[in-house]
Amino acid sequence: MKTNCKNIEFTSTRNAKLKIPFWQSVVEGLAKDGGLLVPICFPKISSKVFSNKNWWAKSKPADFAFLILRLFTPASEISNKDLKDDILNALDFKMPLEKLKDNNFVLRIDRGPTASFKDVAARIFGKLMNRYAEIYNKKINIVVATSGDTGVAIADAFGESKNITVTVLYPAFGVSSIQKKQMVEAHRKYKNEQVIPIKGNFDNCQDIAKLLLMARGISKLNKKAKKDFIKDAKIKLKILLNNKNIDNVLDIVSSLNLSSANSINIWRLIPQITQYFVSYGALVRNREIKVGERVVFSIPTGNAGHLMAGIYAKEIGLPIDKFILGTNTNNILANIVGDGVIRHRPFTSSSAPSMDILDPSNLERLLHFAFLKTGEKKKIDFNRMKADIKNISSLKSIPLLKYGVSEKMLEFLREFIWAEDVETDEEIYAMMQYVYEKEKTVFEPHGITGYIAAQRARTKRIVDRKQKIVIFETAHPDKFPNALQYSGLEKSKYIKHFALSKLSKIDLVKMGVPKAEKIGLFNVVKMIKRLGDTIKRQKVIL
Repeated sequence: MKTNCKNIEFTSTRNAKLKIPFWQSVVEGLAKDGGLLVPICFPKISSKVFSNKNWWAKSKPADFAFLILRLFTPASEISNKDLKDDILNALDFKMPLEKLKDNNFVLRIDRGPTASFKDVAARIFGKLMNRYAEIYNKKINIVVATSGDTGVAIADAFGESKNITVTVLYPAFGVSSIQKKQMVEAHRKYKNEQVIPIKGNFDNCQDIAKLLLMARGISKLNKKAKKDFIKDAKIKLKILLNNKNIDNVLDIVSSLNLSSANSINIWRLIPQITQYFVSYGALVRNREIKVGERVVFSIPTGNAGHLMAGIYAKEIGLPIDKFILGTNTNNILANIVGDGVIRHRPFTSSSAPSMDILDPSNLERLLHFAFLKTGEKKKIDFNRMKADIKNISSLKSIPLLKYGVSEKMLEFLREFIWAEDVETDEEIYAMMQYVYEKEKTVFEPHGITGYIAAQRARTKRIVDRKQKIVIFETAHPDKFPNALQYSGLEKSKYIKHFALSKLSKIDLVKMGVPKAEKIGLFNVVKMIKRLGDTIKRQKVIL
């Protein structure tokens, strides 16, 4: 993997020959071969910067974000001033680090406008995408799948954009009542946005978005590509398409200038690196660590975007020792990293909906990273792996070796990744109550999963008791009133989120929840087109 970066370019996890320039990487979202975009090389931050205690102590989140983004954004495309202005406007909220007992710390990434860590990357990504649309006079239609937090963060980031529409797909019965209210509010508030409940789970929503993005690169004359697309739709969505169906989808997609805002888009990951630097800077500033001391991060994990952002932070030089992954009952990542197999139970809805994912998109980036770092030659068969993840029964295990993932690659990952399953809501609620009594800190289900994983790792001596662990609290407790109630914390004392407090008093039925749509492609793409056409007509009238 290159570290001497002369040019800032990106490539695909499935075809290293592809060279994708900066702006194209922002807009494209998914490579045309179905792969995910990754940096061709990782520039290293100067050791002089890392060794400067004053820099760590005085830098604010926007300073860290600028340093990181400048590594991956050409100065010829965005000036220092414009990049700094965009970041300052995006990161207009705090990310406090709280000290707990036993050398544990919690980074509160739940103080943004939509009350989740997704605000950090979504708002920066929104600035980049809007800048591109203005520079090149482009109209863009974004489709984004959400398990609860991403959709509303993207809606906030692009609300009232003149050149960009946003369509949010979410599982109709797979988000909390507050999360649903947030999305319905965005649907009502912004004329350039819509939310579509899907009669399925998050993986279904994500696969609809991915397939529509893949359709961008398919010609109606390419019989093989259409045949492969039909096969993918059958595997991923369990729907049967014929040539007429797919031609109808392709006709509409070709007119949309479609893009993505999920963490399949590399520009949802790169800004997320900021959170790791903010944590480290706060530890230095508070004299909890010395500059250069390695830190452990414990992160609740679903789609593995947070993990990949952390790995990228480590790759550009941040002193990170290990990542502890907290997974839930939908624990495919724990099985992959721990046992080297694809194995999971049937999909289960839990109290932590952002982790209710059986097919994490960023698994492909993770394994591709291990492939590059270990110097392996045999390509990984991601297409076959994804098909098996969709269809494997809960009683079966498939070794990753079948797809070209070697034991050497898995051992490489295990050197710095440890995963723990937190499989029941009962344990989550009990620990939320226990931690409040012990620490006077309120976690929600995702954050407490990270806390439990950290404690288990210490007990098993995976992490030394003296080593500092930063736990990411990824969403505000107010997003999960049921979890607070079941853990006996509904009357506990913590900093309330103003916007969520207002929403909690509104009747969801009176807000008018959009009609749930069946799993499909043509119905969704028609709705995206309808929204795009509405925005065009409004612009003509103006």
